[in-house]
Amino acid sequence: MVVPQETPQALPAERVLEIAAPMLDAVGGSWRLVDGPMLRSGSLGIRVLPSDSDDYRHLDLEVLLNADRPDVPTIVDCSTGLAADPVEAARQAIQAWIETCLVTVLEMVEQQGRLANHFRSGDEGGFRGWHAIIGSATGWSVDGSHEKQQWFAERMPWSALADVITPGLDRPHLNGIRLLVGQGGDFTECEVRINGRRHEPSATALAALDWPRSERFGLARTFVLLVGPDA
Repeated sequence: MVVPQETPQALPAERVLEIAAPMLDAVGGSWRLVDGPMLRSGSLGIRVLPSDSDDYRHLDLEVLLNADRPDVPTIVDCSTGLAADPVEAARQAIQAWIETCLVTVLEMVEQQGRLANHFRSGDEGGFRGWHAIIGSATGWSVDGSHEKQQWFAERMPWSALADVITPGLDRPHLNGIRLLVGQGGDFTECEVRINGRRHEPSATALAALDWPRSERFGLARTFVLLVGPDA
């Protein structure tokens, strides 16, 4: 008799933050777990939001720019690990989120160019009308290639998509944009999220760009923090 395998359960928010704390320490700051639950480093805070996915490997994460002031805008993004083990999947999801989203926030605070790149509105790779801070392009592929990540890094598609993305910006001074391309064979998933919410016109425009198609599945993502407007 074959015994059915139980589907792993999503980790509690506190456990996710316990996993994240040493990973964040390696990037910068000293992060401690406080009630909420939340990780704090100075005025910055990080917490896990209720997931918008049934996948136990999916995490929705929020950066609080001032954990003591609920009126200050927050930066929201989501990430998904690949491993079957919930702990390892959480580590993978957190690492991808750190390299793309969190580094843009920390760079905005540091202003040293250590963690992410700065682009003014008129720069090649800039976003029209805004000062942009861009994180790394991360991802994976079945065959080990990095073509989609390289395309993000070299083509900087947020510049070409600026006119489509701009109507979806719902804040006057601080907007977080996540771009994702996943494709293999006949399957394609392109996603653009603005402040944590899907923006379908931008996703459609991203899908139509000339990123490299492949027979085997590959995925790439990056994050753009718009700080401005840029005069």
